[in-house]
Amino acid sequence: MCIRDSGWVVVVAGTLGMIASVPGQTAGVSVFTDHLTDSTGLTRLQLSIAYLIGTGSSGFLLPRGGRAIDRHGARVVALSAALGLAGVLVGFSFVGPMNAVAGIVVLSVGFGFLRFTGQGLLTLSSRTMIAQWFDRRRGLVSSVAGTFMSFAFAASPVLLLALIDLGGFRWAWRLLAVVLAVAVGSMIVLLYRNTPESCGLVIDGGRADPDDDRPAIVGTDEDLTRDAAIRDVRFWAIAAPITALSATSTALTFHIVDFGAEIGLSDDEIVRIFLPIALVSVPVTLIGGWLVDIVSPLLIAVAMSVAQLVMYFAVGHLDTPAFAVLAIVAWGVSQGCFGPLTSAALPRLFGRRHLGSIAGLQMSALVIGSAVGPALFALVKSIAGSYQAALWISMAVPALGLVLGAAAHRSGPGDHDVSAAS
Repeated sequence: MCIRDSGWVVVVAGTLGMIASVPGQTAGVSVFTDHLTDSTGLTRLQLSIAYLIGTGSSGFLLPRGGRAIDRHGARVVALSAALGLAGVLVGFSFVGPMNAVAGIVVLSVGFGFLRFTGQGLLTLSSRTMIAQWFDRRRGLVSSVAGTFMSFAFAASPVLLLALIDLGGFRWAWRLLAVVLAVAVGSMIVLLYRNTPESCGLVIDGGRADPDDDRPAIVGTDEDLTRDAAIRDVRFWAIAAPITALSATSTALTFHIVDFGAEIGLSDDEIVRIFLPIALVSVPVTLIGGWLVDIVSPLLIAVAMSVAQLVMYFAVGHLDTPAFAVLAIVAWGVSQGCFGPLTSAALPRLFGRRHLGSIAGLQMSALVIGSAVGPALFALVKSIAGSYQAALWISMAVPALGLVLGAAAHRSGPGDHDVSAAS
């Protein structure tokens, strides 16, 4: 099925594909952690070590996944990821008592595949596919998809807990595996389309010349390769703030109760910050998606870096109302900039021909950051006795992003913007 409005079908399918990655995301794993510790006999620390090893390892593998998208297409990779994620969930549903060494090894491998297929490949292939179909409205379309994904992620812990209460955690994982293999797999086969060129269309919904029998070519010869993107300061100007947020936001979320106790807030008081953060981030995501289509993504990256510097300073003083408001707004703005910079910025700056490879490298940095962040905060807390030092250390990366973004923008980013030609 390839029709003129296939782009909008792709948006819906790709959004559902990203939502289907929930079992491989932190939000989807967190509700099962107590059941894993109870069933395996591992301590929470041992489970955290396995999660760190697995998540970090999956991040190093993701660049290969990005290249696979360029070589085989988003549909093949997404289907493989959905089936792989289903298989991993079935495997997790059979875990039992293990000694510490065996448990860490087994769960490290399991978490590695879980994060690689779910957080990594299924998300990456779905997001990349959506970006391939739009140019003029790419940022807005991607941000709308990201907004639906954010709401789904926020609701997923409640829904997963309901499944566990209904039939137990093993049954819940097996049911999710069936849904991924049958429902999501069928949707990918029927609705995923790699590029408009593969459907006899051109980007933004136009029809290709029916008399042109030349092979369809994605992008242009001016599109940057992965190696060229790595050497381009613009890639790192965008990668720095989003990787920093991935690391620090995950760390703060992971240690949120202990962090709240350090600054004198109860469990209920500290977790209340997440709802207002979401309320700020959603409109910023939509505005950022609109802006990334008309201004340089580097400006959004600079804004995100500045917001993070404010956030890291203010979040250490959440016990003070004025700083709490400042931290929530800055965190929401940072989170809102995250979506446009991980979806629309790369094809805007580097083109579509090698988008999978470049996006895979970016995703690799995000995943590794999310693995390192919680461990870094825990290490600093054990040495310094406080999370405040970790927040100060975290400022280094967005500060670097601010410098790189400002320098790249001054050097004339529009001279190499390939969006119009792609």
